Amino acid sequence: MTQRKLVFFTTADPRADTGPFFRAYHFANVASKQGIEAEVRLAGSAVEVANLDVLPNTEAGDEIRNKIRESIDAPFDVTF
Repeated sequence: MTQRKLVFFTTADPRADTGPFFRAYHFANVASKQGIEAEVRLAGSAVEVANLDVLPNTEAGDEIRNKIRESIDAPFDVTF
């Protein structure tokens, strides 16, 4: 049996664009809830999202904060 992992990769700057983060965390959550191994991989400026205060104080910033908090106990990896 071949085992595969879905990797959601982003290098976006969280101060400028929260969309890639929302999609990465969202789809990693969806995959892991279906028993599919998943990972969110952050590179470059994207590692700044580890500090939730970096995100803008907007509706989009709040949505990604909530998505990240929802992911804390999810069975997928987040790597830098």
